[in-house]
Amino acid sequence: MKSIVFTTKILRLSFESLIAHSFRAFLTMLGIVIGGATIILVVGLGEGAKQDIDAQYSNMSVTTILINAPSAEDGTKSKLSLEDAQDIAHLDTIVSAVPQTSGKVNVAAEGNMASFTVVGSTPDIFSMLAATYQAGGQFDQEAEDNRAKVAVLGATVAEDLFETDGISPQNIIGREVSLGKKAFRVVGVLEYRGGAFGPIAVDDSIFVPYSSGYRYVLGKQGKFNINAQATDINVLDTAMEDISRVLRDNHTIKLGGVDDFRVRDMGTNVQSAKDSAQTMSFLLGSVGIVVLLVGGIGIMNIMYVSVHERTKEIGLRKAIGAKDHHIQLQFLFEALILSGIGYIIGAIIAFGLYFLLVRIGISIINVWWSYLLSLIFVVGTGVIFGYFPAQKAASLHPIEALRYE
Repeated sequence: MKSIVFTTKILRLSFESLIAHSFRAFLTMLGIVIGGATIILVVGLGEGAKQDIDAQYSNMSVTTILINAPSAEDGTKSKLSLEDAQDIAHLDTIVSAVPQTSGKVNVAAEGNMASFTVVGSTPDIFSMLAATYQAGGQFDQEAEDNRAKVAVLGATVAEDLFETDGISPQNIIGREVSLGKKAFRVVGVLEYRGGAFGPIAVDDSIFVPYSSGYRYVLGKQGKFNINAQATDINVLDTAMEDISRVLRDNHTIKLGGVDDFRVRDMGTNVQSAKDSAQTMSFLLGSVGIVVLLVGGIGIMNIMYVSVHERTKEIGLRKAIGAKDHHIQLQFLFEALILSGIGYIIGAIIAFGLYFLLVRIGISIINVWWSYLLSLIFVVGTGVIFGYFPAQKAASLHPIEALRYE
């Protein structure tokens, strides 16, 4: 009971000392406030980035292989073609290979207009997507062979083009959408998917037969790539080697020549994206820790100044019976109070910024343990940087302290 009374009294003295120099205490806390808030926000942004990555690749199997055509180092234009897709599809390690051309197009329907991604591909893309439909269904091989002007709408596209008229998905089937200057008949509306299929956001895309998409809408301006499906994850590396071999043969690329294509598997893409997000979170988190260290140094400097200013007070208290650990505890409490209040203000600021960032469209998740992590760093900073000034105060000799001018 006696120790509780002593602790309470020391705590009260610590508060009084800080209140007496409130403006100085506020300036000292700023580093803690910014550092604590930064750690909370960085964790939230990191988790938001991971969620985005998971969503982006959620529609693709781990056996999916992406073949695209980046600009070659020597400036040579890629020769990826429909024939390449057909040759890849004949490989023993490949289930299917789907050609795809895509590009942004102005789309209009029922008086509404917006820009969406038009994807020209074969009917096999829907099985690769594991597509489900709100209404209608996919186009077939006959539509591909006859260059039929038919389209399957992503969920967001259907909502944006037809929602103002209150038309249900079932009633969209059979209506027309203008892709550029050509009218296409809607044969299907996809269920909401979220995420993406490679570079394509499924919900924001319109799928048409490759033949009609190339001829009537995209032409040579479309971005061409191939999506392949390996027979099994265990043959993924072999499948990628087979694809590279076929493409090098088709494009007559000699040994040591520069590839005009890039072959990547989903696992590599996902891991690369996650590594990038983790690296960015680490760098931003390091900034928060550095700010905390600066704040901790500020606390230590102010505490040393406080010890210097209150040397006589410390000597007097020791002369009337105060123990070393009482003096040390008071200064430690002052450092912890500064850290604690700084943490609370920082957490409130971070919580408010979370809603602001969400409102402006930045991916961030309010993670409960980020607040705990920030608290641990902040309290640790207060204890570490407050200990040395507290130790100095406790070690002062009462007679020398009383003589101090």
